[in-house]
Amino acid sequence: MIDRTLAPASFPVKNFNFRTYRKIILNDHIEGLVIPDKQHPICSIEIIFQSGSWFEKNPGVAFLTGKMLLEGTTTKNGEEIALAFEHMGAHIEIQTAVDGTSIRLFATQKHIHSSLSLLQEILFTPSFPTHEFEVIKNLKAEQIKMQLAKNTYFATSYFHELLFGATHPYGRSIKEAEIKQRSLFEIKDFFQLQFQNNPKVVLCGDIDEKIIEKTALLLGNINKGDEQMTSFEIQPSHGHQTIERSDSVQASLRMGAQTIHRGDQDIHKLTVANKLLGGFFGSRLMKKLREEKGLTYGVYSSITHAQNASYWTISTEMKSDNAEDSLEAIHEIITELAQNYPSLSEVDMLKNFLRGKFLSSMNSILDVASMYTLLFVNDIPHHFLTTSLETIDNIRPKDISEMIQKYYLDPDKSSLFVR
Repeated sequence: MIDRTLAPASFPVKNFNFRTYRKIILNDHIEGLVIPDKQHPICSIEIIFQSGSWFEKNPGVAFLTGKMLLEGTTTKNGEEIALAFEHMGAHIEIQTAVDGTSIRLFATQKHIHSSLSLLQEILFTPSFPTHEFEVIKNLKAEQIKMQLAKNTYFATSYFHELLFGATHPYGRSIKEAEIKQRSLFEIKDFFQLQFQNNPKVVLCGDIDEKIIEKTALLLGNINKGDEQMTSFEIQPSHGHQTIERSDSVQASLRMGAQTIHRGDQDIHKLTVANKLLGGFFGSRLMKKLREEKGLTYGVYSSITHAQNASYWTISTEMKSDNAEDSLEAIHEIITELAQNYPSLSEVDMLKNFLRGKFLSSMNSILDVASMYTLLFVNDIPHHFLTTSLETIDNIRPKDISEMIQKYYLDPDKSSLFVR
């Protein structure tokens, strides 16, 4: 019979061959990254603009601008755009976050040039139709209303406000009334300011020089512009808060604090320590709160990195009656792990999990592209991945306890109950 309390033998990943890439400059000022893959005739081209909610004057403008780009050009309406991409077997997605907006195009080698021509039309001749704008606003307002009715969404949204302050882009959430107040003038103005300069471009897949030239032509009217980042003061609220909501039988718990950024020398060790604390099913938090105490079905610890801040979070949902016991148990686990080294067997089990996770994330060219893009956009050296793998192989139980003690026993951490 297999003894499941013992970790399988642990073997370092040696001489891992990372996929090749090269950096390019388009039109003398646009930074680009090419990740070639000739195994399949698929191309992915992603353009990342400094056009997230960090750059908006009024909440909701960045989101609405991203949504409106696919609603029509001077020659096509939204339905015609969708049908044109479908006819070519292509796909386009636009995602707006706090730090920027990503426009990503997927197409076969055969249709990539035609798809890029359509993307050029979307980027440089959008029509911003009034009717569609009102429809999108109303849909988003209704979505916000429905989301805020759920404890899980409300807790996460309000917790970000506790960490950064209500006026900081990382702490601010779009309100229903705010989205309804937005005008097409604001959208057009934001588009002209934020979508016409300083993008970064990632080309992935079956890419040849003609595709690179076509992409450069597509972005020919993009200006260099000034990279000016507005600064925002972080105003966190420390300590514990409880928000009581009527007719709620379930509670949401959030705990966390700001932490070190990706460039810090401790970040790789801290990432591993976080995984042992609550980053996988065999973590300390999961064993204690779910398996031993039966307080919750799931509890997780994570580290989030944005361009201008990083923070760790512990999150879980439970019956309202179990809220205080859950918070107490989390504090106990953090203190225990900070004061007493984990066993070698526990660390080996974690290493096996992280190695498998790392290797599986490098299987697909699109997964690799996502990872490389993350490094590229945030100006992180490529050896970050090598160092991450080396840390998994070499980390000691002592290192894990030191990281928990240094970064999780933070007297300024915040915690929140919503029930």
